[in-house]
Amino acid sequence: MSTQFNLAQANERLAAAFPERECIIFRDRRLTYGEVAERSRRLANYLLSRGLGTCQPRAGLAGWESGQDHIGLYLLNGNEYLEGMLGSFKSRTVPINVNYRYVEDELVYLFRNCRARAILYHGQFAERLAAVRDRLPDLEVLIQVADESGAPLLEGAVEYEAALASASPEIDASEWSPDDLYTLYTGGTTGMPKGVLWRQHDIFQAAMGGRRQEDGLFIESLDELVTRAEGGGLRVLAAPPFMHGAGHWLAFITMHAGGTLLVQDVVDKLDPKDVLDVLEREKGNFLVIVGDAFGRPILDELKRSTRDLSALFLIANGGAPLSVNMKEALLERLPTITILDGIGSSETGTQATHISSKEAGAATGKFTPAPDNCVVSEDFSRVVAPGEDHTGWFAKGGNVPLG
Repeated sequence: MSTQFNLAQANERLAAAFPERECIIFRDRRLTYGEVAERSRRLANYLLSRGLGTCQPRAGLAGWESGQDHIGLYLLNGNEYLEGMLGSFKSRTVPINVNYRYVEDELVYLFRNCRARAILYHGQFAERLAAVRDRLPDLEVLIQVADESGAPLLEGAVEYEAALASASPEIDASEWSPDDLYTLYTGGTTGMPKGVLWRQHDIFQAAMGGRRQEDGLFIESLDELVTRAEGGGLRVLAAPPFMHGAGHWLAFITMHAGGTLLVQDVVDKLDPKDVLDVLEREKGNFLVIVGDAFGRPILDELKRSTRDLSALFLIANGGAPLSVNMKEALLERLPTITILDGIGSSETGTQATHISSKEAGAATGKFTPAPDNCVVSEDFSRVVAPGEDHTGWFAKGGNVPLG
């Protein structure tokens, strides 16, 4: 029988296997798998010491219900974001992605909707958080990450590194469960933002690297996960914000493959020069972007300066279309790369892909479905057969959200 995966457990197994391998590179920080695992355990223990955790087991709850405490991640990209997710998983709390561009009323809606008991936030957001904290009746714990703003600690807050230093690096993993939640809030393009609740096992399989590349079948055990990661070597720069699913999904895919995640130096906006600087300096071989809005500035920067990007072999695109003209222009500048388009959503994980290259040509619009994906008839009465000329809904079966 295959293993049911828990994300905290997967992180610990990989860290035990490759403790000295670089996991996250961000500015002057080069954190190994062992260091990231220890730092996230310390964060978990700090959260547990403040009375947060799991209050009700998954069994008996409806699909839309959570029996775990929720931790808002009000952060820009950086090692703290991923440590925040892992620390939440290891404390059996649930990390909640927060759009840092939200204004006050939007923040209040989100934090009240998810009933956040704790918020991990960058100092530059302290003033905005201070303006709304009286409207958040569930909020008890504030953890502030120091940044260039130099913002003083909010009243009652603890500094992130101080919280880690105060906590034990050892943790009881006996109750970690594949039923523990992963929750992703949608962006609000179809109404108010909604929290999509997944079992950790299901999101691992659907969007965080739980399939074998060679045959598309599921990884069956933690031993297989470690064996697959033995080669390592993959160096990935996920340029989108980690607050979006596409950003942190690719981060976890990288870690679950034993690779090294590169974080750009400039994280409060898209700086194409900085993205290319980091790729060149760190010999990145996998870049993740979002449509022409990322592709155009990066292409313009490539035209302005000659760079050694010989290690780069893949640009993955998701979240917005990358036009054929943009693909052609990128392939002209970088003729040895492959461009991979992906279709997916908060409610499905990865659904389908399309490949463009110098040899295959640049195109868009036709995608190869991943296993367990299909088209359902417009009236939801049947699955449309492959090749059948029929309008319908793109659907996902198998590992899907709870609610």
